[in-house]
Amino acid sequence: MVYEASLAGVFRIIFWILVGSFIIRLIVRLALPHVVRGAQERMQEEMRKRQEAQRPKRREGDVTIEMNDRNSGKSQKGDYVDFVEIKED
Repeated sequence: MVYEASLAGVFRIIFWILVGSFIIRLIVRLALPHVVRGAQERMQEEMRKRQEAQRPKRREGDVTIEMNDRNSGKSQKGDYVDFVEIKED
């Protein structure tokens, strides 16, 4: 069988493509905010758990002094290099 393309058939295909794209855009607009919100809440919860795990548990009233290791001892600016000026003739 040989089929001929008719103008009505072309318009029908274009119509269904437009209807399909409209439906897909509508679904994405309705569903995407919900999906993004859920992912954001999961990430926030995970970050909160990580921060709580890193923080040491202390009793109320305990005092802790934390010192930076880089400030104790030598200065971290580098080595001192002694140089001699050479006079050119």
